[in-house]
Amino acid sequence: MPFGKNKPLLHGVTGVWDKIVTGWQVNSIVTILSGFPFGPLTGSNRSGDGNTTNPDRPDWNPAFTGSVIEGTPNQWFNPNAFNLEAAGTFGNVGKNVLVGPNFRDVDVSAFKTTSVGERVRLEFRAEAFNVLNRANFNLPGSFNVFSATTISPAAGVILATANSSRQLQLGLKAIF
Repeated sequence: MPFGKNKPLLHGVTGVWDKIVTGWQVNSIVTILSGFPFGPLTGSNRSGDGNTTNPDRPDWNPAFTGSVIEGTPNQWFNPNAFNLEAAGTFGNVGKNVLVGPNFRDVDVSAFKTTSVGERVRLEFRAEAFNVLNRANFNLPGSFNVFSATTISPAAGVILATANSSRQLQLGLKAIF
Protein backbone atom coordinates (compact mmCIF):
# COMPACT_ATOMS: atom_id res chain seq x y z
CA MET A 1 0.00 0.00 0.00
CA PRO A 2 1.32 3.51 -0.75
CA PHE A 3 1.48 4.69 2.89
CA GLY A 4 4.45 5.78 5.01
CA LYS A 5 7.99 6.99 4.68
CA ASN A 6 9.13 7.41 1.03
CA LYS A 7 5.59 6.64 -0.22
CA PRO A 8 3.02 8.92 -1.92
CA LEU A 9 0.62 9.02 1.06
CA LEU A 10 1.53 9.85 4.67
CA HIS A 11 5.18 10.20 3.62
CA GLY A 12 5.97 12.53 6.55
CA VAL A 13 5.28 9.99 9.32
CA THR A 14 8.14 8.89 11.58
CA GLY A 15 8.72 6.70 14.59
CA VAL A 16 5.86 4.57 15.86
CA TRP A 17 3.40 5.95 13.30
CA ASP A 18 5.75 4.90 10.49
CA LYS A 19 5.77 1.35 11.90
CA ILE A 20 1.95 1.35 12.01
CA VAL A 21 1.18 2.67 8.50
CA THR A 22 3.96 1.11 6.38
CA GLY A 23 4.35 -2.46 5.18
CA TRP A 24 0.70 -3.21 4.34
CA GLN A 25 -0.34 -5.43 1.45
CA VAL A 26 -3.95 -6.16 0.38
CA ASN A 27 -4.94 -9.11 -1.84
CA SER A 28 -8.19 -10.45 -3.20
CA ILE A 29 -9.53 -13.35 -5.21
CA VAL A 30 -12.84 -12.96 -7.04
CA THR A 31 -14.49 -16.08 -8.47
CA ILE A 32 -17.47 -15.75 -10.81
CA LEU A 33 -18.91 -18.85 -12.47
CA SER A 34 -22.08 -19.48 -14.41
CA GLY A 35 -24.14 -22.50 -13.38
CA PHE A 36 -23.21 -26.02 -14.43
CA PRO A 37 -25.49 -27.74 -16.95
CA PHE A 38 -27.44 -30.82 -15.93
CA GLY A 39 -30.42 -32.75 -17.19
CA PRO A 40 -33.54 -34.23 -15.62
CA LEU A 41 -33.74 -38.02 -15.47
CA THR A 42 -36.60 -40.50 -15.30
CA GLY A 43 -34.92 -42.42 -12.50
CA SER A 44 -35.33 -45.83 -14.14
CA ASN A 45 -34.73 -47.69 -17.36
CA ARG A 46 -38.13 -47.13 -19.01
CA SER A 47 -36.71 -47.59 -22.51
CA GLY A 48 -35.77 -51.18 -21.71
CA ASP A 49 -32.37 -50.88 -23.37
CA GLY A 50 -30.77 -52.61 -20.36
CA ASN A 51 -28.49 -49.72 -19.43
CA THR A 52 -29.14 -49.36 -15.69
CA THR A 53 -26.19 -47.00 -15.08
CA ASN A 54 -27.65 -44.24 -17.24
CA PRO A 55 -31.32 -43.58 -16.41
CA ASP A 56 -33.56 -42.42 -19.23
CA ARG A 57 -34.67 -38.83 -19.72
CA PRO A 58 -38.34 -37.84 -19.54
CA ASP A 59 -40.56 -36.11 -22.10
CA TRP A 60 -41.33 -32.39 -22.08
CA ASN A 61 -44.84 -31.71 -20.80
CA PRO A 62 -46.63 -29.92 -23.69
CA ALA A 63 -49.27 -28.55 -21.29
CA PHE A 64 -46.70 -26.89 -19.02
CA THR A 65 -46.43 -23.11 -19.11
CA GLY A 66 -44.03 -20.87 -17.22
CA SER A 67 -40.38 -21.11 -16.36
CA VAL A 68 -38.81 -24.53 -15.89
CA ILE A 69 -36.09 -23.01 -13.67
CA GLU A 70 -37.70 -21.64 -10.51
CA GLY A 71 -34.33 -20.78 -8.96
CA THR A 72 -34.96 -21.45 -5.27
CA PRO A 73 -33.21 -24.05 -3.11
CA ASN A 74 -36.58 -25.63 -2.31
CA GLN A 75 -37.41 -26.03 -6.01
CA TRP A 76 -34.58 -25.28 -8.45
CA PHE A 77 -36.51 -26.72 -11.38
CA ASN A 78 -40.22 -27.40 -11.72
CA PRO A 79 -40.77 -31.16 -12.14
CA ASN A 80 -44.21 -30.49 -13.61
CA ALA A 81 -42.44 -29.41 -16.80
CA PHE A 82 -41.81 -33.10 -17.54
CA ASN A 83 -43.90 -36.18 -18.30
CA LEU A 84 -42.92 -39.79 -17.79
CA GLU A 85 -42.08 -41.18 -21.23
CA ALA A 86 -44.00 -44.17 -22.52
CA ALA A 87 -42.55 -47.56 -21.63
CA GLY A 88 -40.24 -48.84 -24.35
CA THR A 89 -39.36 -45.35 -25.60
CA PHE A 90 -36.73 -42.71 -24.94
CA GLY A 91 -37.81 -39.29 -23.63
CA ASN A 92 -37.53 -36.18 -25.81
CA VAL A 93 -35.70 -34.00 -23.25
CA GLY A 94 -32.13 -33.33 -24.34
CA LYS A 95 -29.02 -33.91 -22.30
CA ASN A 96 -27.94 -31.06 -19.95
CA VAL A 97 -30.85 -28.76 -20.88
CA LEU A 98 -31.04 -27.16 -17.40
CA VAL A 99 -28.49 -24.88 -15.72
CA GLY A 100 -27.68 -24.96 -12.02
CA PRO A 101 -27.04 -22.04 -9.67
CA ASN A 102 -24.22 -19.61 -10.41
CA PHE A 103 -21.26 -19.11 -8.08
CA ARG A 104 -19.93 -15.77 -6.79
CA ASP A 105 -17.18 -15.55 -4.17
CA VAL A 106 -14.82 -12.85 -2.90
CA ASP A 107 -11.84 -13.62 -0.65
CA VAL A 108 -9.76 -10.77 0.83
CA SER A 109 -6.55 -10.63 2.84
CA ALA A 110 -4.43 -7.92 4.43
CA PHE A 111 -0.81 -8.44 5.48
CA LYS A 112 1.41 -6.18 7.58
CA THR A 113 5.14 -6.76 7.86
CA THR A 114 7.06 -4.88 10.56
CA SER A 115 10.79 -5.01 11.33
CA VAL A 116 11.69 -5.56 14.97
CA GLY A 117 15.41 -4.95 15.26
CA GLU A 118 17.83 -5.90 12.50
CA ARG A 119 17.11 -9.60 12.11
CA VAL A 120 13.48 -10.13 13.15
CA ARG A 121 10.32 -9.31 11.22
CA LEU A 122 6.73 -9.82 12.33
CA GLU A 123 4.00 -10.56 9.82
CA PHE A 124 0.37 -9.99 10.79
CA ARG A 125 -2.32 -11.53 8.55
CA ALA A 126 -6.07 -10.97 8.43
CA GLU A 127 -7.96 -13.13 5.92
CA ALA A 128 -11.65 -13.28 5.06
CA PHE A 129 -13.08 -16.05 2.90
CA ASN A 130 -16.50 -15.53 1.26
CA VAL A 131 -16.33 -12.01 2.68
CA LEU A 132 -19.77 -11.10 1.26
CA ASN A 133 -21.26 -14.20 2.96
CA ARG A 134 -23.13 -15.17 -0.22
CA ALA A 135 -24.92 -18.50 -0.23
CA ASN A 136 -23.68 -20.41 -3.30
CA PHE A 137 -25.84 -23.46 -3.87
CA ASN A 138 -24.88 -26.88 -5.27
CA LEU A 139 -26.82 -28.61 -8.02
CA PRO A 140 -30.07 -30.26 -6.93
CA GLY A 141 -29.54 -33.39 -4.86
CA SER A 142 -31.55 -35.50 -7.28
CA PHE A 143 -32.01 -35.06 -11.01
CA ASN A 144 -34.62 -37.84 -10.95
CA VAL A 145 -37.99 -36.28 -11.66
CA PHE A 146 -39.97 -39.45 -11.02
CA SER A 147 -40.13 -42.03 -8.26
CA ALA A 148 -41.75 -45.04 -9.90
CA THR A 149 -44.53 -43.36 -11.94
CA THR A 150 -45.19 -40.26 -9.78
CA ILE A 151 -43.24 -37.03 -9.41
CA SER A 152 -40.57 -37.38 -6.73
CA PRO A 153 -40.81 -34.91 -3.81
CA ALA A 154 -36.99 -34.60 -3.95
CA ALA A 155 -36.94 -33.51 -7.62
CA GLY A 156 -35.17 -30.19 -8.00
CA VAL A 157 -34.45 -29.74 -4.29
CA ILE A 158 -30.99 -28.36 -3.40
CA LEU A 159 -29.57 -29.95 -0.27
CA ALA A 160 -26.21 -28.18 0.20
CA THR A 161 -24.13 -25.13 -0.52
CA ALA A 162 -21.07 -25.18 -2.77
CA ASN A 163 -18.85 -23.34 -0.29
CA SER A 164 -18.89 -22.40 3.37
CA SER A 165 -20.21 -19.24 4.96
CA ARG A 166 -17.92 -16.31 5.75
CA GLN A 167 -14.76 -17.34 7.59
CA LEU A 168 -12.24 -15.00 9.20
CA GLN A 169 -8.77 -15.88 10.39
CA LEU A 170 -5.93 -13.94 11.96
CA GLY A 171 -2.30 -14.92 12.16
CA LEU A 172 1.03 -13.65 13.48
CA LYS A 173 4.33 -14.99 12.24
CA ALA A 174 7.88 -14.22 13.38
CA ILE A 175 10.53 -14.36 10.65
CA PHE A 176 14.16 -14.50 11.79
